[in-house]
Amino acid sequence: MYIESISYETKGRYGSGWKIDNCEFNKINLITGKNASGKTRVINSIFYLIDAIRNNKISKINDKWDIKLKHNNIDYIYKLKTDRNIILNETISMNNEIYFSRDKDGKGKIKYESKKDFELNFEIEKNQILLTNKRDKIQHPSLEAVYNWINSIYLFEFGDDLGQYITYNKRTAKDNYSDDKEVVYKFARGIDKFGKEFEQKIIKEFNNIGYNIEEITLKEVAFEEFGLFIKENKIDIFQKDISQGMFRALSLIIQITYLEFKQKEQITILIDDIGEGLDFERANNLIKYLIKIAEKQKNNIQLIMTTNDRLVMNSVALEYWIILGKDNQGNIDFYNYSNNKITFDKFKRIGLSNFDFFTSKYYKQG
Repeated sequence: MYIESISYETKGRYGSGWKIDNCEFNKINLITGKNASGKTRVINSIFYLIDAIRNNKISKINDKWDIKLKHNNIDYIYKLKTDRNIILNETISMNNEIYFSRDKDGKGKIKYESKKDFELNFEIEKNQILLTNKRDKIQHPSLEAVYNWINSIYLFEFGDDLGQYITYNKRTAKDNYSDDKEVVYKFARGIDKFGKEFEQKIIKEFNNIGYNIEEITLKEVAFEEFGLFIKENKIDIFQKDISQGMFRALSLIIQITYLEFKQKEQITILIDDIGEGLDFERANNLIKYLIKIAEKQKNNIQLIMTTNDRLVMNSVALEYWIILGKDNQGNIDFYNYSNNKITFDKFKRIGLSNFDFFTSKYYKQG
């Protein structure tokens, strides 16, 4: 399952807000735009929804989602509208046929698949998300693909520390694979499950992007508290002493490798500010590594990244670009290969750099 498009609207407590209208995605995506154009907001609009469903908890402001998903030959459309801890509307449809719907009183109908064309009436609490509360593999097996997708989305905030200052405690560790700061735990689990091959794959990919390490190990730094150590030029370096950009790259590769090894379902990888803090060569190589994985496993991985780095933008094919703009009302417009193919193809024949396509606003001509 992968995201085909998302629309999202939010209104703040005092009337301010912003809106995304039908932002379309491919299997591989690089979201670009000026500072404050909405790149992180697009990523967050997806993850806010996932977080709400996982935790069955909605925010105290006005939110509205309309997300389109694709799985095999089935088109799913999920809609959720909330207002101050109340769910005003929630529906999901498959191939344009409504599977369930509920109103602001928590009342609605859901298909009962064991009996053809039979619908069950239900009533749940006004602030409870139906999709969270109605999982049933016998009565509602068609929803399983959606649940699997919800639990297979991973957000990596590359501009953050990605777990550089968090060690792994055997007594308190939890299986929270979606947390991008739990890199030490994931490395420990990877070694336990997959052995030396897991470590060697990480070292190979890390060195391929421009570093030179010989070993990655776990060492006890306090009672039952473990940290990452790398060996560079025969010197052991603790994770907290590794340079910030270097650790971000290492953390991301460890976590992506872990997903590769454990992967059973289709996954969606969200990466905000990819390449932040890296020099051009390493940022370029890191992105090539990610795109290579996504292209190799195009039926299993959807990759959505953001950047405003001109060198990063130049190294990614225009077919993967989503260019954002924002009007004075906070609404976000987008341009990509799907909705502007003629303009994108025409520019490629001119011979200028990809960054020129962005700075000249050539993409707006179509």
